[in-house]
Amino acid sequence: MKFKPDTLASVHEKMVLVKAQSTGNFFTNYFRQEMVGPQILTAATARTVLLANDEHDFFRLYFFTSDLADFEQTLRDVDFPGDVVAGYLTKAADENIAAAFQRSRFDPIATYRRMITYRLPPQRPNPALEYAIAADVDQLYEGLFQTFNKYTDHLPNKNRLHAYVENQWVIVNRQAGRILGAVCFQLEGPRVNYNYIYNLSGNGLDFLRLKNNFYGVMNQRGIRAGFLWINQINTRLASLYQSTGWRFDGLQDYFYLRSPVK
Repeated sequence: MKFKPDTLASVHEKMVLVKAQSTGNFFTNYFRQEMVGPQILTAATARTVLLANDEHDFFRLYFFTSDLADFEQTLRDVDFPGDVVAGYLTKAADENIAAAFQRSRFDPIATYRRMITYRLPPQRPNPALEYAIAADVDQLYEGLFQTFNKYTDHLPNKNRLHAYVENQWVIVNRQAGRILGAVCFQLEGPRVNYNYIYNLSGNGLDFLRLKNNFYGVMNQRGIRAGFLWINQINTRLASLYQSTGWRFDGLQDYFYLRSPVK
C-alpha cells in the first residue's frame, strides 16, 4: 500500500465515512490540527485512514480508525515516505495502541505531560522587555531547533514563526545584535499556550528575565490561564513550574518514531 497525494478536505470525508460505518469506538490522534508542511499524503482502508504531513525533514503521522487490528495491519502494509513520527494523546495509556505501533516497527521515543494553571503569577515586565521583529525569524528558528526536539516539540516552520512575531507572541533577549533567548507563546482566547522558552547565554538570570517578562506580558493582557507540555524526564523543570502554581492535569502525549529500513 502506498501513500498518495491528497487534500485535507478529502481526508475529512474519508474519516467521516469510517466513523459512519463504525459500530463501536474509534481511535485517533487527529483533531484538525494545523499542518506544518504543505504536503498531505494519505493511505486508507474502509476502517482506517492514515495521514502523513511533511514537517521539516520527516513526516508526522495522524490516524483515524474504528478497528485496531486493521490499523496495525495498515501500519505494517503501507510504504512510509521516510522518517515518520506519531503521537497519541490520552489520559490513560492504551496498551493496544502502543502495541500496534511497536509491532509495526515504531519505537517509543518520549512521553510528554501537560501542565495547566488558572493563576499565572501577576508579575510586571521589566524595562528591557523586547518583542521579536520580522528580521529575527531566521535566528529564532535556529535557536528553537538548537534547543528543542524536532520530533516531539512540534516546532513551527518559518511562516508560522513569522505569524507569532506579527502577533507579538515572541519575547526576546537581544545582546550585541544576537538573540540569545526567547519565549514563544500563542494566545487562545482567555488562555495562553506557553510553547517555548530557551536561553543560550549561559546566564541563569537571562532565563529568569525572559520568564518574568512572559508573566508580566500575560498580566498586562489580562491572561490568567495557561497550559504547557513538558517531557516527563525533565523533572527539574517540572518542579520549577510547580513552584509557581502549575500542575499536571493527567493528559499525556506518547511519541513513536519509525525510520526506514536501511
